Amino acid sequence: MTSGNDGKIITGIQITVMAVTCLLTSCAGGLGGLNPAWQQDPNLYHQGVPARPSQSATTPHGVLRVVYAAPDQLSRLMERQDDVVDTQRGFARMGDGTLDLAAQDVATGQWLESHLCGGVLFIAGLPNQSYRLVLKNRTLMPLEIGVGVDGKDVETGKTASWRRGSLRIEPRGTLTLEKSAQGALLFKAVSGEWVLFDTSPQGRVGLIQIAVYLAADAPSVGPEKLRASQIAPLGLLPVGAPEQYR
Repeated sequence: MTSGNDGKIITGIQITVMAVTCLLTSCAGGLGGLNPAWQQDPNLYHQGVPARPSQSATTPHGVLRVVYAAPDQLSRLMERQDDVVDTQRGFARMGDGTLDLAAQDVATGQWLESHLCGGVLFIAGLPNQSYRLVLKNRTLMPLEIGVGVDGKDVETGKTASWRRGSLRIEPRGTLTLEKSAQGALLFKAVSGEWVLFDTSPQGRVGLIQIAVYLAADAPSVGPEKLRASQIAPLGLLPVGAPEQYR
């Protein structure tokens, strides 16, 4: 038996050991399994109501640039671009890895000759050749895109711009375009080298521009916080802390 101060010391040690054990258990079971806020609270799933700047932004996440021309002219354009030429076989990874992009000949279904050079995708296409664009969303978020071809918006036929269009690509989804408001997508005759230097939202003949946005109804990924069940006893960790940010 123990009594007096010895008993108090042992009791204090037991309480401390229990507290540390609970703390370690809480940390092992809780901190290792934190989820983003949108996975914890379904009310943060915005169901079409923009609530974060990236969901309602008017400036695109990125603009993919595609230059096309007849094969012999395409070689001259890439020489003028003066960068490393990376020949693609099918899809090219673009927009910091956000999208994969390729072009197909409609008549044969074959992938068209294409090369990445200086951040631009160069595609070989003959005048009046019918083609389709195939885009793959590599992210886990829905995307909205606006597409301008030869200076025209594919949805409206009006002057192209880097606008948030109604075209949508679901998470890990694919979008295929072979028609515009003006009919089938057809390559045109490209004259000169000015298409390389046109960086305006309007674009011109020979230039395809794809503006990429995070969809307005994409889930909100916010800071990760400790839930009540993850807070250690005896106030050894302050409520709501620590916070982790992606």
